[in-house]
Amino acid sequence: MKKVLSILLIAVITLSVNSLFAQGNAKKAAEDIITAYKDKDVALLKKYMTGIMLYAISDDFFESGDGKDLAEIAKSWDGGIKEIRYSKGDMMGKTVLLSSAYFSENPNGNINVVIMSSYEGSEWKAFTYGIVDITKKEFEEGSKEIPKDEPVIEVKKAINDHSEFSIEMANGDTFDKPTTEKLKEQLKKLNNDNFFLILNSKQGFLQASTSEKGYIVQYSDDSGMFEAEAYFTFEMLTNIFITYIDNENWKEKAKWIAM
Repeated sequence: MKKVLSILLIAVITLSVNSLFAQGNAKKAAEDIITAYKDKDVALLKKYMTGIMLYAISDDFFESGDGKDLAEIAKSWDGGIKEIRYSKGDMMGKTVLLSSAYFSENPNGNINVVIMSSYEGSEWKAFTYGIVDITKKEFEEGSKEIPKDEPVIEVKKAINDHSEFSIEMANGDTFDKPTTEKLKEQLKKLNNDNFFLILNSKQGFLQASTSEKGYIVQYSDDSGMFEAEAYFTFEMLTNIFITYIDNENWKEKAKWIAM
């Protein structure tokens, strides 16, 4: 699951044999969350937020960053929920149910879903910011009905919290806590004048620069500075940067030479 939202957090959800029936209606909750983004309704969105995420929804939330990007996704919603899938388990001793409400297609080839959670039978709430894009395959791994007995399920955080990342461009533009869509947008702006992009993280950085033969990709971490042995196409470039910001196995995307 993507990519949606600091380091990608993974909650390993182990099997729970307890019965779970969340209060409220998952479809109605998903519709309200999408509506909140579409109408930029701060009060409605806060109704479905919990914990620290509640404090992240400020009056200007929809004007920049995650709020602006997710509002753009919700803008094209046709008002219907195509399908809902569920997964269930035990998190830190508490029974948790996750639901994924599929509501539209994403231009990147994934599908847009609303991820919600219910702990110990509580009402449905947004999981992190709620809206995220995932692959159709990942969506279909969930159950069509609320599960009672299922194998161990690994659930990635719905929307990646990229708070530890920042982008620097050759033209001087900088972006803190970039969303996946913002990163893709800036990669598309690489050209002969705006010729490099640096994606900084706590572990170091991944950077790309333009050349006549393709994109040059380099990274730096505690072990030193390295450069990809071969030039990258734009598709390859986007893939490795998205994998990097989601803390997946990005080093496997190339053979690296120490600099």
